[in-house]
Amino acid sequence: MARRPGLALPVAAALLVALPPLSSLLEATMTGHMLLQIPLLVVCGWVLGNRLLDLPSARLRALSPLRWALLVVAAATLGVWMIPRLLDLAVASAGVDLAKALTLALAGGLPLRLAWAGLGPVARGIVHVEALASLWRLAWIYLDSPARLCSQYGLADQQRLGRLLLQAGALYALWLAWRALARVPAAHPTRSD
Repeated sequence: MARRPGLALPVAAALLVALPPLSSLLEATMTGHMLLQIPLLVVCGWVLGNRLLDLPSARLRALSPLRWALLVVAAATLGVWMIPRLLDLAVASAGVDLAKALTLALAGGLPLRLAWAGLGPVARGIVHVEALASLWRLAWIYLDSPARLCSQYGLADQQRLGRLLLQAGALYALWLAWRALARVPAAHPTRSD
């Protein structure tokens, strides 16, 4: 049996993404900030959740009835960091940037993973559809706005992000459709006697 890495791996990865010089590189463009750094921090929280779920803990099992509350915390956290003004503040202030990294990992990815473990297929499908709709809503906002929404980034960068969010949404939709179709059992042919 292969031993899985401990809690240090997701914590180290989150620190790597959240601290200079990599954070400065990722935050240099709106695209890097929203399509690379933010998802990477959420993934670090998700992986941390995986590690915690591997531990034999009655406390973690006790969280199962709270899966909906955990899902709301994760969704609210992710929604807050989609606000353009907060992206500006994160670039301008090291304290806000640190808060962004901590909340995305610990109040975004971690509770999302802990909630995911207790969700059934219909609830997971609803979460996927809402994530897809959010990608396309953000894309539409960034593409349609005639003015810059983030003062730290230019209009061209904002529109590039909008186009990439549309493309990411399309790829996500294709992946969801493929997964749904791959799980459908093959129809058995009827026998004609």
